[in-house]
Amino acid sequence: MPTMTYTTDQIKAEVKNLVARVTEREPDEIPDDAHFMEQLGVDSLMAMEIMIAVDRKFGIDIPEEEFNKAINVNQSVALVEHWLSQHAASAAS
Repeated sequence: MPTMTYTTDQIKAEVKNLVARVTEREPDEIPDDAHFMEQLGVDSLMAMEIMIAVDRKFGIDIPEEEFNKAINVNQSVALVEHWLSQHAASAAS
């Protein structure tokens, strides 16, 4: 099965949509650099829900300890890009 490729903007839009769904906000109400916990009120259960949704959406498996290091949309996007590239590299070999 071919690996889907995403642009940074597509990843950012999807991550924002997932965070918006979990935090019950509109995606345009979520600044790229807003701290998930301090500014958006994300608790540990919500963070887990976001992580699972991201994994499912992009077909990757980000370790929980890695995902917990991402504290905003920008960092989450970078993390997804990293794991997508890892997934693509392992699929190519």
